[in-house]
Amino acid sequence: MEQAVLVVDVKPGEALVRGRRATACGNCAGKSSCSTLGSWFERFAEMRVANRMGAKIGDEVVIEVDDAEFLRAALRLYGAPMLGFFIAGFSVRAVALAMSAAEPELWAAGAALTGMAGVFLWLRRSHRDEMSGARIVRIRAKAVDIPVHGE
Repeated sequence: MEQAVLVVDVKPGEALVRGRRATACGNCAGKSSCSTLGSWFERFAEMRVANRMGAKIGDEVVIEVDDAEFLRAALRLYGAPMLGFFIAGFSVRAVALAMSAAEPELWAAGAALTGMAGVFLWLRRSHRDEMSGARIVRIRAKAVDIPVHGE
């Protein structure tokens, strides 16, 4: 999968890029005037990518994400929280029923939401310094150097 993005920060060997978040609307002719699911908001995403091309801040680049990496990320972001949701919910419901607790479904619902939130927080902390597996494959446009008055 390839996408055009803008380089917003550079560190040795990597770049922070920002681009429009892809949506399910794809190339729909009506997406600019549609308000389905709050799409009237401009959505941007940032990610760190390998920068072997020497891109600089302000460059427009094309990044590539391996399909297998994309699927792993999707499972990590969607599958793991749902797994936490179901495991926590069913486990607490079973314990609440065994203890004859009042409102076992309420306990299960609270535990399910807590389990899902806990997995999200764990993923955020544990994968914070991990690069995305994406890389810059070409530079589409170089940043324009605008001289500052007095330089």
